[in-house]
Amino acid sequence: MTTSKRMSNAPTYTDKNDDAIVLEKYRQVYRKYLDDKIIDMDKRMKHPFDFQIYSLETAVPYVNYTVPPSRQTPYWIVLVKKGSCEKSIGSFTFPVKEQTLYIVPKRMLHSSKHWSADPSGYVLLFNIDFFLNNAFPKHMISNKKVLKNSIRPYLYLDAPQTRSLSDMFETILQEHSGNERERKAMIAIKILEILINCDRLFSQAEQIGNERYYHPVVERFNSLLEANFKKEKAVGLYAATLGIHPNNLNSLIREHTGISAKQTINNRIITEAKYLLAHSDLNVKGIANQLGFEEAHNFSTFFKKNAGISPLDYKASLIVSPK
Repeated sequence: MTTSKRMSNAPTYTDKNDDAIVLEKYRQVYRKYLDDKIIDMDKRMKHPFDFQIYSLETAVPYVNYTVPPSRQTPYWIVLVKKGSCEKSIGSFTFPVKEQTLYIVPKRMLHSSKHWSADPSGYVLLFNIDFFLNNAFPKHMISNKKVLKNSIRPYLYLDAPQTRSLSDMFETILQEHSGNERERKAMIAIKILEILINCDRLFSQAEQIGNERYYHPVVERFNSLLEANFKKEKAVGLYAATLGIHPNNLNSLIREHTGISAKQTINNRIITEAKYLLAHSDLNVKGIANQLGFEEAHNFSTFFKKNAGISPLDYKASLIVSPK
């Protein structure tokens, strides 16, 4: 009942509005490809863009108050001035509330559910190419800590911090309707300003709370994991490459993410396995080989232990019976 009411109240746009076209495409993909379990937006949207910005009060109702598990190349920076939901980004799951800032790195698995009825704030999406096309050196963007995969991706702000960031987002919204060339240059500058301020806010939070939101070893571990998870599954191998004891690596990863290095490795393998089961024509043996398991039954045992269901049963659950 509630869902249909929210859907009927979603705003209607024309094809003349490029922003609305992209937002409508998000809504269509979220609804059409729910059975993917993890939606690859780069594959499903086929509507590339360098930059988009929306108010939360427009975007959240438009996608029916839910972002299903998905990943995409553009970065997301979201400032929630009002409202709440449950958000998952990578291995982090946290409550969103008033004055929450959260960031989704590129290709990071994320989802949102249980959005409250009256959110307000901003959602900003952009590609690194947006800056390169506007003559910004790549290092000015890529070295920002808040865009790293290892950082805890959310922060609860105070009122002055929220107002300061809101002003920056609001400027981008206003520039978004201006002259094309000047608009892009100004927006690129403002996004960089937001990134610099986000870096500063996270650094201040570290100092005040005596905890680290970013750690270079965690960042290196995540990079190594992404490059090697199909063939290297032992914590000790990653620890040796990083020059750290396996117990220390487990403790460090747990401190930053809430789960051990071993569980992080397992989760990454399971995420890839689910994606292959949903999107590839490989059988279980083929997927096992691709993920570095010598025997299919070893992969099946691993999958069932970590996903709570066998690979075949998981694949069967993706099949929608014809009506």
